[in-house]
Amino acid sequence: MIARHHSKKKIMTASAVPPIPEPLRQLPTVGGLVVPWVTPRTADGRFLFGSVDRDRVDQALHGRLCGVCGLPLEHRAVLMMRMSDVARQCSSEPALHRWCAAYTIQACPMINGRLNHYRSTAPRLDPNMVSAPDAAARHGAAAEPWFAVWIAGYRVITDHGNLAASYAGTTPLRLRPITWRFPPSL
Repeated sequence: MIARHHSKKKIMTASAVPPIPEPLRQLPTVGGLVVPWVTPRTADGRFLFGSVDRDRVDQALHGRLCGVCGLPLEHRAVLMMRMSDVARQCSSEPALHRWCAAYTIQACPMINGRLNHYRSTAPRLDPNMVSAPDAAARHGAAAEPWFAVWIAGYRVITDHGNLAASYAGTTPLRLRPITWRFPPSL
């Protein structure tokens, strides 16, 4: 079972909520799902899933911290990347531990394909928060295919005005499609 509709909102059924890996159990949860370390929280206590705290992202990129648990990364890490990110060989979101990546693939409805469009309205931000530079372009747009890219390391670069993890000039250890499928044979 993927989701059921209730009051025009998609909610996850209990059977769709993945088990939380041991290293992530200290993190806050909402609806049984782990709140990633880079997810911003408003003054009234709401977590803004689908958004990122730019300060934490920058801290994670420079400090080689996992974007989900906030702990130091090992030598190998995984980047969750949209097709357009793969083409540029960089991601504006931090790398993840392999177990955090496996959990994210199961739990994140955008990455695992349960959502095929971005939200059509902007989240309610606090006065001190700013939207991502490409947020307006994504409102209601079709989701891009997602990939898990295993890397041995990355350089921090600036991409479209944000810091990003780049593996340009190196060969990824593995590139696995998550929601992209090869076109059917003609």
